[in-house]
Amino acid sequence: MITNMRHKLAMEKAYKSIQSAKESIASGMSPEFAAFDLREALDNLDEITGKKINDEILDKIFSSFCIGK
Repeated sequence: MITNMRHKLAMEKAYKSIQSAKESIASGMSPEFAAFDLREALDNLDEITGKKINDEILDKIFSSFCIGK
């Protein structure tokens, strides 16, 4: 179950990257193209697990919480 829209979007991007890698392999393209797509998929999944955090994500997180002084 996905309860966060950001996670849903990251999973959709990861899925598209995996599909792209699959198509690259099936069409006989150089393995580097598939590797790039798989790296993109991992990066998207890392956003969900917290291994990769960019400034946009931090802004969203902190804008939705009231942090006291």
